[in-house]
Amino acid sequence: NADLTYRLKEAAEMIATIIETQPKDSGGSGGKSMDEIVKDMCVDLTSRMPDDFVEEVFRAQITKLKGPPNTPDKGFQAPLNIFLFQELQRLQNIIKIVRTNLKNIAYAIDGTVVMTTELLADVGSIFDARVPIIWTNDASGQEISWMMPNLGGWFTGLTERQVMLNTWLENSRSLMKSYWITGFTNAQGFLTGMRQEVTRQHKKDQWALDDVISHTEVLAFDHEKIRDVPDEGQHIHGLFMEGGRWDRGLNRLEESEPKKLFIGMPAIYVTATTAKDMKAMGLNHGPSGPYNAAVYKYPKRNDRYLIFRLLLRTELHPYHWKLRGVCLVAQTE
Repeated sequence: NADLTYRLKEAAEMIATIIETQPKDSGGSGGKSMDEIVKDMCVDLTSRMPDDFVEEVFRAQITKLKGPPNTPDKGFQAPLNIFLFQELQRLQNIIKIVRTNLKNIAYAIDGTVVMTTELLADVGSIFDARVPIIWTNDASGQEISWMMPNLGGWFTGLTERQVMLNTWLENSRSLMKSYWITGFTNAQGFLTGMRQEVTRQHKKDQWALDDVISHTEVLAFDHEKIRDVPDEGQHIHGLFMEGGRWDRGLNRLEESEPKKLFIGMPAIYVTATTAKDMKAMGLNHGPSGPYNAAVYKYPKRNDRYLIFRLLLRTELHPYHWKLRGVCLVAQTE
């Protein structure tokens, strides 16, 4: 599997180089030119753009949303409602950038506006089915959305994120039995908000946010089979394991199967607890203790893309999985 990963990476880099160096003009007579193809793509993508989120409207909706059970918090007093507001603001910013950029490219091709070097680069990206840099990074180079190698996958991600956040906004958390963690631009913020809410639910126990630690539990089934919203904590889904696989029957970490680089994880229950309560649970993580697995946003592993860490049950020594490079990722590309 390690060799297969290397070969795939090498092949992807070579194909990307070939696409970048190939001539952009249509060679055949009678065929559409590059500009015509790109304009058609822009018109098609614009017609499929999700609706805008109007801040005044969703701000008013969030003030009516309930907070976590057993607390008086509602509206902007509940941390996860604040998180939803911030996510809607970020997604609306992305929608606005993409819509404006697609219109400007179409206008520039028609000659209505000046074709700048930035727009020319965007035309080349769309022709090659790559994501224009303005959609993923701001002027300073800071990432503002999500990275994908192809335009189709990125645009599908945009519509899916809009559907998820709109469902949460319209129905409050009563319908959100599980959250697609890949769909958040700030997944760490979601987990922080969840910890804050659980801490407030234990106000009588005098829990302090600084003393609270995350506790995760890998379920035996996918998120579609979750029946109820938990009173404390949240369910998340959308993660994949690299370097190993999760045995749902035995509920533990096992060796990966040949030619399967990424294995979809079942739903995961995340909550907060204190070190004292965690010890009292008497969790069985295996004879040598748990494997502390990192969860990354992308397969490219670094501190910048680290979301959180979770403890996985294993019969083998955790060092075995460390040498295997086992981790969880929110995206496989």
